[in-house]
Amino acid sequence: MAQTIYYAKSSEADGYQETNQSHLLKTACLAEQFGLEIHRAFEARLCGLLHDFGKYSQRFQNVLNGTASSIDHAVGGAVFLYGKSRGKAAFYPAIEAIYGHHNGLTAFSHLKSDLHGSFSGPFVCCSGKNAALAGKEEYGQAEQAFAHDFPDFVLPALPKVSAEGAVEAMLHTRLLFSCLVDADYSVSAGITKWNTPHLHPEVLLERLETYRQTVKENSNADPELNRLRDQVYDRCGMAGEQNAPGLFTLTAPTGIGKTLALLHFALRHCIQYHKRRVILVLPFLTLTEQSETVCRHIVPEILSDHSQSKMDEAGRELAARWDVPFIITTSVKFFESLFARRPADCRKLHSIADSVILFDEAQSLPPQLIRTTIRAIQTLCGAYGCSMVFSTATQPAFEALSELNWHPREILPEHPQLYCKLRRTKVNWRLNTPVPLTDIAEEMARQESVCAVVNLRRHARTLYEALKPLCDSGSVFFLTTDLCPAHRSRVIEAIQKRLKDKQPCRVVSTQCIEAGVDLDFRALYRALAPLEAVIQAAGRCNRNGSLTKPGPVTVFEPEDEGERYPGNWYKTAAAVLKTMLAGGEVDIHDPRYISEYYTRLYRHLKDDPELVKGLEEKDYEKVENAYQLIRKQGVQVIVPDQGKMELYQQVSAQLRETGITAELMKLAAPITVSTFDQAMLDLHGEPILFFNRRHRGKPSGYYLLLTGHEDCYSPDRGLQFRETKTEDYLL
Repeated sequence: MAQTIYYAKSSEADGYQETNQSHLLKTACLAEQFGLEIHRAFEARLCGLLHDFGKYSQRFQNVLNGTASSIDHAVGGAVFLYGKSRGKAAFYPAIEAIYGHHNGLTAFSHLKSDLHGSFSGPFVCCSGKNAALAGKEEYGQAEQAFAHDFPDFVLPALPKVSAEGAVEAMLHTRLLFSCLVDADYSVSAGITKWNTPHLHPEVLLERLETYRQTVKENSNADPELNRLRDQVYDRCGMAGEQNAPGLFTLTAPTGIGKTLALLHFALRHCIQYHKRRVILVLPFLTLTEQSETVCRHIVPEILSDHSQSKMDEAGRELAARWDVPFIITTSVKFFESLFARRPADCRKLHSIADSVILFDEAQSLPPQLIRTTIRAIQTLCGAYGCSMVFSTATQPAFEALSELNWHPREILPEHPQLYCKLRRTKVNWRLNTPVPLTDIAEEMARQESVCAVVNLRRHARTLYEALKPLCDSGSVFFLTTDLCPAHRSRVIEAIQKRLKDKQPCRVVSTQCIEAGVDLDFRALYRALAPLEAVIQAAGRCNRNGSLTKPGPVTVFEPEDEGERYPGNWYKTAAAVLKTMLAGGEVDIHDPRYISEYYTRLYRHLKDDPELVKGLEEKDYEKVENAYQLIRKQGVQVIVPDQGKMELYQQVSAQLRETGITAELMKLAAPITVSTFDQAMLDLHGEPILFFNRRHRGKPSGYYLLLTGHEDCYSPDRGLQFRETKTEDYLL
C-alpha cells in the first residue's frame, strides 16, 4: 500500500506542491538557527519540526484541495508534544508556541481543554475552528506519517523549569515563539537562510570620531561646556570597553551630548564583547527623527522603525524581523513587543538577544508599568546577553521600589559634580499664589528670547492669544499637539532660525518641547509640574551656556478654577514637588533632590492592577491589553496642513474611496492630530469607516474635516474647533 503524501501548501502556479515533510524540515532548521541566538536551539528546532503536525490529517488536506474550511491544524502539534512529553512542565513553552503560531500565545493552563478535547474526538477549538486531528485513531495515523517522514526523531531532553516569576517565564516563551514564527513566516515566503548584515563597530567608531570632530569645530557653545562634553564622551567609551555586559545607567545634565556619548559606549562595548546590534529606544517621535538625523552621519544603514516610518517591501520585512545592525525605534514599539502575544508582534524578539540597547529619557517610562518593565529588561540582560543603558538627566530612583532588586552600574558616578559645573539656570519658584496667564503674557512680551511651557493645551491657547497682540508679527509661536507632526517640525525649524539669527522669539508650548528639542532661550517659564518635567524644560534655557549669568526659569501655578494637570499621576508628582518646596529649597542641579523626589513618589507605587492580574493568571491576552505605554489617545483627525496639502488631498481621496488601511494610517501620520473633543468633532468632522470584510461599515476612529470646515485647522494654532450654529451646520 502506497504511503500517503501529506502537503503543507496549495499547489503553486507551476504545479509544484510542497510536502509537509519539506516544510517542517526547513522550518526546524531555520528555527534552530534562530534558537542558537537565545541559547535554546534544540527547543526551537522541536517547535519547528512539530508546529504543523496537524497537517498530517485528511481534514487539512481537504482544506488544500478546496473541499473544507475552518480547520485548526496548530492544536495537533501541541497535543502530540503534550502526549510525547507526558505533560512535563519543561515542554510547556514549546507547546504554547506551537499552539499559538497562527492565532497568538495562550497560557498552557488555558489551552489544556483543547489538548484533551482534540485527543478525545471531534472538537471545536478556542479558535472557533474544528480540530484538524480528532481522536486517538487519527493521532495514531498522523504519528505514523510523521515517523515515516522523520524516522530519526527523538524527543530532546529539556532542563527542568526553574522557579521564576511570570514576567520572566512569559518572556522566555515569547522569545522561543519568536524563533518559531520567524522561521515559519520565512520558509513560507521561500526563504530558508537569512544573510544577516554585520555591524562593523570599528568602522562606525572611526566615522563617529570624524563626525564628532566636525561638530566640535562648528560649535558655538561655551568652551567649558565643550570640555565637559568631551569628558562625558570619553568616560562613556571607557565604560563600554571596561564593563562586562549588563544593566547600566547614564545620569548626566541636559545638553551634555548624551547621544554621541551613548553611541561611543555602544560601539566600544560591541567591539569588546562582540554584540550583534545597537538598538536606540526613544520615547517620542520628535526624538527618533532628530536622533536619526545625527546617527545617519555615522551609520549608513539604519532601520528606523516607528509609526511614521515610510518603508518599501524590503524595509517592512526588516522591520518585522529587526535582523539589522542598527535600529532606532520608539519606547512603544520596543517595550510593548516584549509583552505581546501575536505572531507578527513577537517575530522580531529573538533578534534583540546579544544587543546593546540605549534607552534615552528613561524617566518617561509610565509609572504603572515600571516593575514589570524592569523585570523584563533584567531578563534580557541576565539570560539573553543584552546590555542596556538607562540614560536621562533625571534618573528615576527605581531602587525605591520594593522587591525590584535594581542594581545597575552608573557610567558617570561623578555626575553630581557635572550638575554643579553646568549650573546654567536659576529657578524662581513663584508658588505663593496662582498667576493669571495674562500676567505671564505681559512679562514674556517684554523679553526677546523666551519660552513658556504649560501643562494643558487649553492653557497654551489662552496664553498664546494673550501674548500675540502684545508682540511684533512673526515673533510669537505656538507649539502643542494641536499641530500635526509635520506642522510642529516646521514651527521648530522657524524657531531655531530666529534664535540663531537673534531675532525676537517668544514661544508658547506644552510638554512636547521638553525632551530632545534642541532650542536655547534666554528665559523660560514653566507651569508647576513633576520635577523631571521642570528640569527638562529648564534644559531649553541657556542650553549652550552663552549667558554671562544663569538663565532665569520661573515656575508658577496658573490661575484656573478647573483642572490644572493632564492626569492623576502628573498631578500627584507635581504635588510631591510642591510638598518638598514647602519644606525648603529644591535645587534642580543637585541629584540628591531628584533622588529624594522619586523616593517619595514611588513609595506607594503599584503596577497596573489589570497587568498584575494578567501576570498572575499567565494570561497573554490580558497582559498584552494591559501593557500600554500610551493610553487614551483620543480620536485621530487627518488635517489640511498648508505645508502638506498634496499629501492631504491624496490621503483624503483614497480614504473616501477605500476606507482606512494600515498603509494609509502610516502615510497620513505626519498630518494626523489627536483630539478628545468628540462633541465638536461630530459637528465638524466626517468619520472614516472600515471598508474591509471584517469591520465593514464600522467607525475606524479616524476623521476628516467636513468640506467647508477646513478652517478648523489654523496655520498658526493647528486644530481649533470654531463654534458652529446648528443652522450653519445644516446648510
